[in-house]
Formats: sequence, structure tokens, C-alpha cells
Amino acid sequence: MLSQKEVERLHYGLRSHIELQNDIEVQALNDLSSKFILRTIRTGESLWDLNSATGDLHFILDGTFTEYLKRGTKSFILRFYRPGKFAFSEDLLLYSKNSDTYSKALSEARVASLPSVHFQNALRQGGVGVKLMEVLINLSMTEYRNSTYHMLQTSGTNRIHAALEQFPDLLHLIPRRELADYLGISRASLFRSLKEIGHE
Repeated sequence: MLSQKEVERLHYGLRSHIELQNDIEVQALNDLSSKFILRTIRTGESLWDLNSATGDLHFILDGTFTEYLKRGTKSFILRFYRPGKFAFSEDLLLYSKNSDTYSKALSEARVASLPSVHFQNALRQGGVGVKLMEVLINLSMTEYRNSTYHMLQTSGTNRIHAALEQFPDLLHLIPRRELADYLGISRASLFRSLKEIGHE
């Protein structure tokens, strides 16, 4: 069960993205908030698995997660999720397809999860459910555009700086090889850049 403080954080997270028009929508969002379930996830455990068939919407209260994209026998870091952010499989939640990504906890985490059945019910009812879907699609696309632009426009050292600003513990949480792949640079460049900024 969510504590009052956690409910407030979740509700604030939802309200910060959804523009409510009237008291009916306010009540609908309150009702939806009450259906989130608190989960504690240990380091290395999954938020969702590869080829999962059902997808929940997660709001990160504490901890950090990595989403991996599987291609052949190799997995690549797709994105990170930090406290105060939504996390979800786009395939599962938005497109009703089996997921070709999976997400694991980099540290012990507390997550508020909305079961897929409640998300789909809210979507069928329209109103707040549809607004939430639009928000999630927009968040996903905006993050992708910003990430792509950032990767194309900046040097390896600047990419590392930006990553460490968002996730100060990143160097202690994932292998250097995975970090280099995520940043789109060679491992040699990664080590040179880390040395330049005093992290090696």
C-alpha cells in the first residue's frame, strides 16, 4: 500500500503531465491514482521482461532502472529511468505487442505500478485515460528526439558529462562496455573522456 507521501508524489507526477478540464476529470485521475500498487524491486530484478505479453505503467518513486533492447544475442541500453519518471514498455502499453525490450533495476527501488487492465479500462472510458495515453506517447517521442539530437551534436566527453549529471552513480552501476555502447563511442574514447574529467 502506498503511503500518503507516495500517493502525493504519484498524483503530482500525473498532474504535472495531464491538463484537467473539470472536477469530473480530477476525480477520474484520483480514482486512477488509487489503483497503483506499490512494489519494492531488488537490484537486478526486472520491471518487465523480454517478450512479456502484458504491460503495466510504472512510476519510479526511488531507484534507477535501465531499459535494454535485444538484437540477436546482444542487448543494448536504450534508456534510463530515474525517480519521478514514468517507465513502461512502449510495445506492451502503447501498441499491444510483445515487448522486444526488458528493464532491470540498477539499485533497490520502489515503484508504483498501474496494472495493464486498469490502464486499458481508463483508456476505453476516454477522458483522463486518453489524455494519459497521449502524454506517454509524447514523452516517449520527445525523449527519443532529444536523445538522438544530443548524441549527434555533442562530443563523447559532453555526452558523459550529461549522463553523469542525470545519474551520478552511473559509473558504479553499469559496466564500461555498456556505457560506451549507450553513448555511441568506443571504449577507448570512453576511458580517455573519463580520464579528462577526472573519473578514472
